[in-house]
Amino acid sequence: MSRLFALVLTAGALVFAASGDGNKCTEFSPCSREGYCDANAMFCMWDLCDPTKSYNATSCWQPEGCLDQTIEFDSSSDVVPIRQYSGNPNTNALVSIFEPDNSKIENGKLVLDMTYESAQNKGFGTTVHSSHSFQYGTVTARIKSASIAKGVVSAFIIRSDQVGDEIDFEWVGKDPNTVETNIFYHDILNYSNSRYFDVGGDTSAEYHDYTIVWDPDFIQWAVDGKTLRTFKREDTYNKANNEYRFPAAEGRVGLSIWDGGNSGSDGTEEWAGTPTPWTPSTVYQMFVESITIKCSGSNPASSDTAEPQSSTIANSDSSSENAGVSSSGADETTNEATESSAQVTDSSDDGTSDSKPSDNGDSDSNSPDGGDSDSEGTDSVSPDSSSASSSTDAGSGSEEQTEGNESSGTSGTGESEAPSGTGESEAPSSTGESEAPSGTGESEAPSSTGESEAPSSTGESTVQSATDAPSESTVPDQKCKVVTIVRPL
Repeated sequence: MSRLFALVLTAGALVFAASGDGNKCTEFSPCSREGYCDANAMFCMWDLCDPTKSYNATSCWQPEGCLDQTIEFDSSSDVVPIRQYSGNPNTNALVSIFEPDNSKIENGKLVLDMTYESAQNKGFGTTVHSSHSFQYGTVTARIKSASIAKGVVSAFIIRSDQVGDEIDFEWVGKDPNTVETNIFYHDILNYSNSRYFDVGGDTSAEYHDYTIVWDPDFIQWAVDGKTLRTFKREDTYNKANNEYRFPAAEGRVGLSIWDGGNSGSDGTEEWAGTPTPWTPSTVYQMFVESITIKCSGSNPASSDTAEPQSSTIANSDSSSENAGVSSSGADETTNEATESSAQVTDSSDDGTSDSKPSDNGDSDSNSPDGGDSDSEGTDSVSPDSSSASSSTDAGSGSEEQTEGNESSGTSGTGESEAPSGTGESEAPSSTGESEAPSGTGESEAPSSTGESEAPSSTGESTVQSATDAPSESTVPDQKCKVVTIVRPL
C-alpha cells in the first residue's frame, strides 16, 4: 500500500476488496479503482473506474461521448473538484481529479497550481480532465506553461487511462523555449516517439495555441497554426505482434502540472531538470486561457449525458468505432529527412514492447490532508514576461532519437497523486460509501497517467521549427470479502 493510501486510512473508514482473482466490489460500493471501492465520481467516472473489479458490468459510468465546445473559463463551474462532480458533463466542462484541488478559475483563466509538500520535499500538482470523452478530432488549448524553473513539468494530453494510449505536449522547466511532442500505445515505452521543437520564445512568458489533430490514420501537432509534426499510423506496424502501435482508444483531454525534478526517478529528473527549487511558500502556476474541442469520431455526446450518471445505470450502446476519417493531405509535413530517420517501424520487439515503467515518483506527492498545499499567503511564482527570450537552439532533447537511447518517456500528466477523501466516508453497512483511493491498473496511487520512468536525454539536440498550418480533421457477480478499517478522524 502506498503512503497516500495509508494517509487516506487515517481520515476515516476504508473499504476495499480483498486481493485475489475474482474479487470484486460490493453492491454498496460498486466502483473499483486500484482495488479500492466506492460509489462516487472519484471511483465511478469512466476511464478511472476498473470494470473488471467493479460489482457488475453497469457499475462504472459510461463514456460521455465527445462534444464540440469552446471553454473560455468565464464561469467558476467550468472546473469542479471530482468529489463534487455529479456525473453531468454538461454542467462542468472539466473535473479536477485529485484532492486537495489545486485548480481555480481566476481572471478568466484556468490556473493549475503546484505547491510544496514538506513531508516529501516535492511538489503537489494538479490534473484536470475533460468531463466529456474524446476520440478523434481537433483540440486546441491556449497555454502559458509553468516552465520558469527546472523540474517543473506542464502537460496538455489526450489519454485513455484504462488502455494506456496517449498523445501529448509537454514542457519542462529547464528549457522554457521548447515543447515536446510524444505518443504512447498501451503504455509501451518507445523512446523514439518523442520530438522536441523550439517555440520561438519563452513558453512561460507568452500564451501560444497548441493544437493536436487526431485522426484514425495520423496525428498532427501544431503551435500557433503552424504544423510541427505529423505521425502516421502506417509507420507504427509491429510485425512481431501483428499490430499497429498507434493511439486509438477513446480517452479524455487533460492538463496538468507536476514535479519531475524531485520525482525520485533518475531518468525523469534528468529529463525535467533537478532539483526543483522549493521554499515553503513557493507556488508554480500553469495558465490556460481557452480550450476548443472539435469532434470527428463516432461517439458524439447524446442527450442521455444531460443527467447525472449513476453507478447502477444500464450499459448503453456507446461503444466507439474508429471513424473512417479521410487522411488525404496528411503527408509528412515536418522536416522530412529528420522525421523519416526516426520513424517508428517497430519491426522487431526488442526494447519497445516493454511496459512503460510506472515510476510513480510522484505517486506520493499529493497528501490527502492538504496541509502543505494551502497557497494562501504564499509567494506565487508566476511567469515573468520580462524573461521572454527568443532562441533558435533549445539545447535539450534529441530530434533524432535512436531506439534504446536515453530520452524522455514520461507520460503526459505525470502526477500519480491518489484521490483522497474528505475524512467523512463510512463503511458500506452505514451509507454504502467508502473512503479510498482507487485504480486504473497502476501499481500505486491512481493518476490520470501515472509517472513513467523516463530515461534521460543525453545527446545534443536539434530542434525543429514550425512549418505549415495543419488541416483540421475533423462472471456471475461474485461478492468479495470486504474488510473495513476504521481510524480516528
